[in-house]
Formats: sequence, structure tokens, C-alpha cells
Amino acid sequence: MAEEILPKIVQHICSNWTGLKLAVEHSMGGPNSKQLAIECVEEVTAFCIQEPNLEVEDLEDLLEDFMDEKFDILFEDGSPKEIATILYKFVQLIKSGNLQQCEEEYLKLPTANTTWLQESRTQATQPEQDDSESSSDEEADKESVTPMEDDGWTVVQTRRKR
Repeated sequence: MAEEILPKIVQHICSNWTGLKLAVEHSMGGPNSKQLAIECVEEVTAFCIQEPNLEVEDLEDLLEDFMDEKFDILFEDGSPKEIATILYKFVQLIKSGNLQQCEEEYLKLPTANTTWLQESRTQATQPEQDDSESSSDEEADKESVTPMEDDGWTVVQTRRKR
């Protein structure tokens, strides 16, 4: 039962975590930061399901270690403990079989924009450019191409008009 409900809850809670969201937005885990955030959700979910004697401190340590190792972030705001406490509450409700209260508590959570934390199935499209700007840029690029001299050096001229 936990395998069906818990992933949705963990994703919802993590998508509201400002620290994780900022780490992804600022690519603190490198170019695959979004994938690392998805891995964080999966790892936390698996840990909650598999750990028989789960404690808040265990979840807090997992979150802190993951964020430190993958994003090189150390939190001073206490948010890993806050996230761990919320997750722990839901895990205990699910493990005790109190699914009605779990659903009620889930509905009390702030609404989440989980789209940033989901795997994108579509390929990224390049932003459209204004045709007038791009054609003038292309013409300027064609004019400013300078050949390489015999010694292997290229002379670069400034674009400023004198």
C-alpha cells in the first residue's frame, strides 16, 4: 500500500522544498540537476518504504547527505529537519494503516507545482528569435569573419564604430 501512496506524497513535499527547487534552478548539481532532484525523491521514497525502524533523524540525515553530495549544499535554515518531520508523519500514518487521516493531512499541504520535479518526456525547444535581429546578426557575422594568419593567430577587431 505504501508503494502506491508514498511516491506522490514525497514528490509533493519535495516540490515545495525551496532549497531543492533553488538547487535545481541554479544548476547546483550541474547540467543534470533536475534528474538529481528526481533521484532524491526516488531515494527518499525507497528509504521510507524499506527502513523498518524509521526515525526523523534518519530522514534528516538522508536529505542532508544527498543535498551535500549531489548539490554541494549545506542548509543552515533547518529545512531538512522540517521536511523529514513532515515525511515521517506521513510514513507513520501509512504504516499504521490510517489512510483516511493520511489523505486528510495530504489535502492540508500547500499546493505544489510538481512540473519542475517531473521527468520531461519532450525535447527542449530552442527559444524563437525575432527574424529581423537574427538576419542582421548573421550579416554582421559574415562580414566580421577574419582569416587565420600564417602563424596560426587570428586578429580580432572590435565591433565598436569609431
